[in-house]
Parts: sequence; C-alpha cells; structure tokens
Amino acid sequence: MLHMVRRASSLPGCRPTQTILRANETNGGHIVGTFRTRLSSSWGKVLTSKVVVIDENDLEEKFVKGSGNGGQKINKVRNSVFLKHTPTGVFVQCQKTRSLDDNRRVARKLLHAKLDDLVNGTTSKRNVKIQLAQKKKAKKKAKSRQKHLGGTAKQASSGDDELLSNDDVDDDDESSDEDDVSADKPSS
Repeated sequence: MLHMVRRASSLPGCRPTQTILRANETNGGHIVGTFRTRLSSSWGKVLTSKVVVIDENDLEEKFVKGSGNGGQKINKVRNSVFLKHTPTGVFVQCQKTRSLDDNRRVARKLLHAKLDDLVNGTTSKRNVKIQLAQKKKAKKKAKSRQKHLGGTAKQASSGDDELLSNDDVDDDDESSDEDDVSADKPSS
C-alpha cells in the first residue's frame, strides 16, 4: 500500500513533473519506492523504477589510510572512506580527494549508484544512461552508413560514364603494370 506521495522536485536531480510514490515496504533494510514519471506528453510512456533510500543507521563507515602517491600526507592521515551497507553487504572505498568530507560525500554517491544497480537492474539510472548512449551511437552509425552508402551509389552512377570513355587508356596501363611487376621479380 502506498502511504506517502511527494513531489520529486523536492529531491535533488528530479524534474518538477516527476512524482515519487514511496511504498510501505522494506527490502533488506532499505526503503524502496516506485518512481513514476511522464517524460513527455508526446511520448506517452510511463517509466517505473524503484527509488533507493539509504538509512544512515544501516551504514558502517570506517576511515582508513589511503594508498598511492602523496608521500607523508598519505601515510599520516586517514582520509580514505570505507562505506558498507550492512543489510546488503555492498561496500565502496573512496579516496578521490584529499578532503575527508568530500570523500564521504562521494562514497555515499557511489554506494547509492551501486544499490540502484542492485535493486533496479536494467532500469537503474546508470544502465538507462548507457542504453541511451548505445542507441544514440547506433543511430549515428546508421546515419553515417546511410550517408556514405548513398553517396557512393551516386558517385558510381556518374563515374560509369567516365570509366567507359577511358577504357582504352586503362587497358594500356594494365599491360605496363604487368611488365613492371615481372621486372621486379628476382630471377631464380
């Protein structure tokens, strides 16, 4: 049963036309809701996926020493974040910046993306973005292929007349090429 309806514009990264419907269920310790959106009136499609809400009580956070370049600073400061979602066992480690606060923020974003992939599968935000990029690339490739194939067909039809008028010249060139090839071969 749905118990709360809220505008998605209050959530970061959502358009004002989207609506969040949060279900009254918990899967593995994190609340999952249904996300319905009408992207465009011309499309007429309604996409549904589950919204992952991470509870801070379900997170296990450790600060560990980083690795790699950085010299003494890396050896002294614990600014690498190890973040584990205990109900699912999914974890991330982040050491992208020198700031602990920035690393904590980035680690939470990475964990949210991993949980989204786990819960939604092919309808996750990352996978949808990949699918759109693949469709765009395929469309661009097909358009390019159509352009080049169409262009070569037009050139071939106009080039046939020119080839017919120069047949005598081409025959002479072929015989001289054969002589050159035989001259290049070493005699045994």
